[in-house]
Amino acid sequence: MRGRLLRAARAGLQAAATMGTGTGTGTGTGTGTGTGTGTATARTGPPWRVLFFGSDSFAVTALEALEAPGRAPLPLVSRLEVVALPAELPVRRCARRLRLPTHQWPHTGPRGAFDVGVVASFGRLLSDDLILQFPYGVLNIHPSCLPRWRGPAPIVHAVLHGDKVTGVTIMEIRPKRFDVGPIIKQEEIAVPPHCTAKELEATLSHMGANMVNSHNSSSGVQISNTQT
Repeated sequence: MRGRLLRAARAGLQAAATMGTGTGTGTGTGTGTGTGTGTATARTGPPWRVLFFGSDSFAVTALEALEAPGRAPLPLVSRLEVVALPAELPVRRCARRLRLPTHQWPHTGPRGAFDVGVVASFGRLLSDDLILQFPYGVLNIHPSCLPRWRGPAPIVHAVLHGDKVTGVTIMEIRPKRFDVGPIIKQEEIAVPPHCTAKELEATLSHMGANMVNSHNSSSGVQISNTQT
């Protein structure tokens, strides 16, 4: 699992720093049924087929960042679809605005149709069977320096406890527990004095999106030995 995430991060998702601006990789906004079987085989390089799981405004920033390369001259994301919770939350509204195909959880679209999954503030555990459907695994964008503030509301906890430093962790999803798995990348920032949770969320959301899309052409991304 580590090896396949490393290959994906090196070859594709991290290479997306070169993505252009603009919008649009999907054409539909309907609710997916998750009944297809899928016949596509795993790719060895970009453009990638990405399934995004998210709910709130923090996740919207990451979704918009992943959506942008679909309109670049040499796209690094050829297919982007969204799994949203049943409620009318920010990610569902964003997917509708961007005209991205949307599946209502627990439906996740046709099996075998995606190379990698990306999770941001989704709030639902992904089963082992679902994770194994992605040849390059599932990445989680978590707004804390794991293992600190594992679980829900990490930004609120950081503010309430007066943390001087926080950050974003990109990690590999594992089943059965939230925010547990190998760390792929982690960056820290100082928390500004008197910063509110909303202000910090805006900062960390852009930070996380940039981390997913960052490009390191010289050495790629190394998975940390640290387990969250």
